[in-house]
Amino acid sequence: MKPGANKLGQRRIDLNISTKTKEKAEIVKSYIEGKYARKRNEEKERKEGWDLLRAKMDLLNLTPHEKELIKQDVLHKEAELNRKARKKITIFEYEPLDIIGRGAFGEVRICRHKSTGEVVAIKKMKKKEMLMKNQIAHVRAEKDILSNANNSWIVELKCSFQDPNNLYLVMEYLPGGDLMNLLIKKDILSEEESRFYMGEMILAIETVHKLNYIHRDLKPDNVLLDADGHIKLTDFGLSKHAEIRSNTEKEKQDKYEIKRSSNFKALQMMLNKKLGYKRDRQLAFSTVGTPDYIAPEVFAPKGYDECVDWWSAGVILFEMLVGYPPFFSDDSSVTCQKILHWKKTLAIPSEANLSPEAEDLIRSLITDADKRLGRNGACEIKEHPFFDGFDWDGVRESQAPFLPEVHDPTSSEHFDNFDEEEPFLPDKMEYAKETKVRRQKKDPYFVDFTYKGDVEQEKQKYTSALKELEGLNEQESIPQEDPRMGKVSVSSKMQSQKYMKEKPSESRYQEKENYYQGPHAGKSGYSKEPNYHEESKNYR
Repeated sequence: MKPGANKLGQRRIDLNISTKTKEKAEIVKSYIEGKYARKRNEEKERKEGWDLLRAKMDLLNLTPHEKELIKQDVLHKEAELNRKARKKITIFEYEPLDIIGRGAFGEVRICRHKSTGEVVAIKKMKKKEMLMKNQIAHVRAEKDILSNANNSWIVELKCSFQDPNNLYLVMEYLPGGDLMNLLIKKDILSEEESRFYMGEMILAIETVHKLNYIHRDLKPDNVLLDADGHIKLTDFGLSKHAEIRSNTEKEKQDKYEIKRSSNFKALQMMLNKKLGYKRDRQLAFSTVGTPDYIAPEVFAPKGYDECVDWWSAGVILFEMLVGYPPFFSDDSSVTCQKILHWKKTLAIPSEANLSPEAEDLIRSLITDADKRLGRNGACEIKEHPFFDGFDWDGVRESQAPFLPEVHDPTSSEHFDNFDEEEPFLPDKMEYAKETKVRRQKKDPYFVDFTYKGDVEQEKQKYTSALKELEGLNEQESIPQEDPRMGKVSVSSKMQSQKYMKEKPSESRYQEKENYYQGPHAGKSGYSKEPNYHEESKNYR
């Protein structure tokens, strides 16, 4: 056998594949596997839904005519969802208003949807910058957690999409500003006020952890206030799946250039100097940002877990009660040194007049990870004496300490102002050319970035409607006379009312019958049941 040949005598070709090409291949592989796994799962759910619907319709003793009407209604809803899912979203659907944030990779701007009038906040990120600074995983993590959250403690993601040059996250707009803005105005909060915001933060962080994510970037700037003064977490650009141990500690050390200092007396003097501290919004939006709220284990090579978020919460509590973060310094590298040596640098000033409970909670959160309150779950923090009498179940419905004055739905009065640096909307001619090129050569790094919240909500309503039928039992399904529908059970009448979201009446049934027997019959696949062996038109 010739050297370099296989058993068949064919010559092997050793390919020298670059790391960049391997990365692209992995991304494409992951995308394809994920896409078809979702398709299989959606098709399975769809089939189960149809099987359940047919079984329950048989149980309810519906006539063939009534079964057909319900079946056509379901097919009609499915077709509507598929149309919505295929519709392309573009940035030209939005009217740009004020800029409320700017960072290393883009900006956040208030926008109004031109057709619906809905006011939203759009985070626009430059693809080129994201690629250059290796931020692809971060933006994907942010999109994933926002799209999966679906609760009142995390800002709602309306949709996400992209164009040739940018990525867009369209989120609900919270006009109350953020906690940083509130602290700038109030400087120091009372213990009662701090208890409210700290309690809501605990519940919000607990929600993130239940989704198996670590936020990793908790700070007052990332705690938004809605129109009623209640909080929601935002900016999950640094969030990470809780089951994955971080391998970025060395990168963090290089970033902040941490060096050990032998002059701890000087550091302690700086710590107790409130004079000179000024909340700096610009630093928060810089490339490096501020390390004030980062837990010490993030800088160490051992790795860390979700407890880093509880450290950050402790630092924020300190700042609310004292007026400045505990490890403040004008030099971020000094701040990092103070955090690493927190046992020597953490000092709660006596003039702050904190209660023993407040001071104990701060020290229970700003401590070693293996001793930190919350290491066994948020319940540990909820049981702390600082929260005695706190209404954990009803806090979201309670009155917030500060009610933001919002004079207009599009008002940015509770955010900083930023000057225009470049047009928000691209040139339409240039956009059309670049889009055409992109169609021919798709960028593998950002495939499957599109998300449509309205479609997902409709899918959930559709699934819930089918599952409601599962609650019916034999006793409820005893046929009873209905003058309009003949022999149909009371439960059937109620369920069809829920399912179609209209009162069942002769006029409705007649209207649907006319529709399906008229010129629309057979269109959009309404007149036939799905073929489960064919590839379905699933949601992207």
